[in-house]
Order: sequence, then structure tokens, then C-alpha cells
Amino acid sequence: MEELIIENIHETYNYKLLKEVYFDILVPCFPDPEDHMTWKEMKNMAKNSFENPEQNEHILISISKQTMPDRSIKPVSFFVGVYYEKSSTGLISYMGMRAGCKGLSASNIQKKVLMEMEKEALKYKQELRAVLSLVDLPEHVNPKYVTLPPTQRIMIMEKNGASYIPIDFYYPIFKNTFLSFFKPKIKYKKDAALLGYKLYGKLPTELPEALKDFLDDFYRFYGIDPRKNAVVKQMKHEIDFIPHGINIKLSKRYRLKEKEKKKKRVY
Repeated sequence: MEELIIENIHETYNYKLLKEVYFDILVPCFPDPEDHMTWKEMKNMAKNSFENPEQNEHILISISKQTMPDRSIKPVSFFVGVYYEKSSTGLISYMGMRAGCKGLSASNIQKKVLMEMEKEALKYKQELRAVLSLVDLPEHVNPKYVTLPPTQRIMIMEKNGASYIPIDFYYPIFKNTFLSFFKPKIKYKKDAALLGYKLYGKLPTELPEALKDFLDDFYRFYGIDPRKNAVVKQMKHEIDFIPHGINIKLSKRYRLKEKEKKKKRVY
């Protein structure tokens, strides 16, 4: 296998390469239109972050390239993450790899994400407090757009230290209406689970304040005031009742459900 060449778009501003990754890898990995932004939205969001370092959200985009048999160099995997400076926390937004690539693993991509998050925190003389990720709950996945069995996706994340944060997570969606300009209409989707990665030997559930601060930054990004929003308050209230240091493997729950379904089919 040819050695991987790593390029951080947040350092090189290589939008041509980012566009290639968007259409060749990101969209095939996340074919459901609801699961990704348009190319224009992604480029604008990245550009705004790269060129306005004073903003709280720092977009991190890392791309792995490889020399192909014809000696051309092609992107083969990528990740997109967000580092929230105020809370010193991170969110893994997207990870993916080109179909048919041998010698690559999602575990390696996740390790690279955590390294870049740590590097970003050090840049601001901070210590990374938490890294979170969202994953679709298997029961809500649209079979039409499945590229990887949903339980397998969770297992891959868990393999690299992710565990379930047992709260009802609400993802904000803005509905365009005639009055949106004056008062945006927000609805919430509850079809994803929040996972947190083990950092410096500590489980995410050992750091409830970091989780709450992450929620504040996450919702502020959407223009929502977490101090006044009932949904955010409810999630933070649920965090208070999580047993300290609990390590829940979400995939285990779904593997048990799958076994039960198989048993019913047999009998």
C-alpha cells in the first residue's frame, strides 16, 4: 500500500480538493440529502471559519490522499470536525472513505480527528475537554440510503473509544416560512444518538460540565440561546442524572434486538 499523504484543508485552503472530496466521497457515503449540506453551503461554512479565526467555531477538514496505480494522486478518506473554542470541545461531523480502498480503516480516521482536535486546543492554550459525535439511530435510518449497516457504523465508532451519552438528543432544523426572516421556525429531530470519546483515560460521562458546555456551543451556532431554550435545558437536566463514569455500548442494545428478531423468524 502506498503511504498516505495528509492534507489539512484548514491549513492549505485547497477548495478544489475539498470539492473533489465532497462529490467523490462525502455524497456517496451520505447519499440521503438530509445528511449533508450542499457543496456551496459546505464551502461557505469552511471559508468563513478559515478566514475568520476569531469566531467560536473552528472547522477542521483533513484529507488523506494516496498514489493510484496510474500514478495519479487521489483523495481516499476525509473527516470534517468542529472545534468549539469557548467550551474547548469538539464535534466530529463527517467521516468517510472512497469505496474499494484497501488498507484504510475508519479507526485510523477517528484517531486523526482526535489528534487534530487536540492540536487545535493547544493552539489556543486549552486542554481538549470532550469530543462528541452524532450517529443515526438504526430504527430511523432510511433503507433507501443505507451504505453501511447502521449498527456497524456505531460499532466502528465504539472501537475507537466512543460510548453512548444517554440523553434524548434534539437536532435543530429550521423551517422556511413567510415570517422566517422575523422569527425563524425551528423544529427538532430526535433520530440521532450522541456519542462521546474517551479522552486522557476519562469517559465522557465523567465530565458532565463539559457535555453541558458543548450543548451550549452547539446550539448557539444555530442562533439558539441555550439559557432560554427549553429543549437544551431538558438535555442538560438529563445529563445531571447520568451515573458518573457509565460506559454504555449502544451497539450492544441493537445487536440484542437483531438476535431477538432472528429468533422470532426461526420459531
